[in-house]
Amino acid sequence: MKLTHVLRRIAGAAAAAVALGLLTFTTAPSASAATGTSAATLAAANVGKTAGTCANTPTYNSLGGSQFEHSCAGGYSGGPEYWCADFVQWVWGNSGFYTGGLTAAAASFQTYGQNNGTLHTSASYSPQPGDAVVYGSVHDTEIHHVGIVTAVNSDGSITTANGDWNGTPGAGSMAEYAVSSKVVSVTISASEKAVGKQPSNVDPADGYYIVGYTTPTTSGSGDNPLPGNPYGPRAVCGTGFGVIDSHDLGGATVFLLYNASSGSNCVVTLAANPAGAVAMNATLSVQGGASLGNPGSFTYYAGPVTLPAAGACVKWGGSFKSTSWTSAWSHCG
Repeated sequence: MKLTHVLRRIAGAAAAAVALGLLTFTTAPSASAATGTSAATLAAANVGKTAGTCANTPTYNSLGGSQFEHSCAGGYSGGPEYWCADFVQWVWGNSGFYTGGLTAAAASFQTYGQNNGTLHTSASYSPQPGDAVVYGSVHDTEIHHVGIVTAVNSDGSITTANGDWNGTPGAGSMAEYAVSSKVVSVTISASEKAVGKQPSNVDPADGYYIVGYTTPTTSGSGDNPLPGNPYGPRAVCGTGFGVIDSHDLGGATVFLLYNASSGSNCVVTLAANPAGAVAMNATLSVQGGASLGNPGSFTYYAGPVTLPAAGACVKWGGSFKSTSWTSAWSHCG
């Protein structure tokens, strides 16, 4: 999937991974037995599977289900959606891991890692089986894809399994791409697996690079950006909103949320370790429409700023002390 296909709820298609031997599960592992290895095994068991029974080549997943999370029903008008994040969420959930806060947006795996202290952004980190691999692009600031590590190999390379890959080139819609793609696997060499690297076999034309690895946890927080802040983005923005993207400001995180029922976006900036009132802001603009901000001196958060944005691109951002950031026009849909 190309970068132009960034939509409101989704952050991209897929990277890929070399196939492991396929295993079939008849029941999901219990939460008490959750291990990265069990997640890796389940992911590998679904290499070659499509989005589900809605696909051009209909398949059932290895647990007998007709889709991965909402891969066949989470898009516009209840149709197929870009499902790379659906796949990893399905694997984690059926391996006994906590999935609170995860959505069809690949960026939610970065936020999950921030929420639960399991996001690894050091170039020295050694990825483990079951870790999510979060990809951005050198061409923008978006998160475009998420995959899952299925093996750490003796030569130092890693194998990853990724949903929603190898769909129809130049597909004209989210649904068209989603029904033509599948779970594919590729090996990332030892020299290209570090955070910050651009694997030569993971969509090099679009400049995909590894933003970080997120390790799943058996319990955690799907709402608070860091343990030091008692408020979470959904609590601030209100009922019906879910996190679809986030950006680290250093001492704070700015979150973009969406409410599918109202077609509205909400932006809130939350301090990571509140220690008193500081200059903060949250901003939101709708292309061809209104703009809002909430500058001021706050202890816990700036915002929420909320605007209706169905069918439009948005520009969102925030600031914390002297650090500010604003996205390009994105999350169009």
